[in-house]
Amino acid sequence: MSLISDSNASNICAGLLEDTLKICKADNSLKFFRKDFASRTVWLLILKAHFEKKDITIEILARAVAEVSIISKPTLRQIVDNAMHRGFIKLVDSKKDHRSMNIVLEDVTITEFKEWCYFIKDLGK
Repeated sequence: MSLISDSNASNICAGLLEDTLKICKADNSLKFFRKDFASRTVWLLILKAHFEKKDITIEILARAVAEVSIISKPTLRQIVDNAMHRGFIKLVDSKKDHRSMNIVLEDVTITEFKEWCYFIKDLGK
C-alpha cells in the first residue's frame, strides 16, 4: 500500500470539509442520512441493497445494523419512518413474503448519492 502525499491528503481533507459545510446548509437526503452513525449505516445498507438489486426489509436492516451499531428497533423504525416522511425512501409490499415490506429508495435519494459519489471520486485527483 502506498501512502498519498501530504498535498493530496490536504486537498482531500479540504474537499471533505467543504462538502460537510455544504451538506450542513442543505435540506436533502445526504444531510438526513449523514447526521449520525446509525442513520449513515442505515443509508449505506439500503443503498448497497439497491445497487446489488437485493430486497431489504426492516428485519434484514435491523440484523445488518446490529453488526456495527447498537440501535434499538424503535430507533431504527424512527429513522425509516422519518426518511419515508421526507420522501427519501418508501415501503413496498414484498412479492416474496406478503407479511413484510421492502425498503425502496426514492429517485431523489439515488440521484443525490450518485452526485455525491462523483464529488468523492474527484477528491483524490
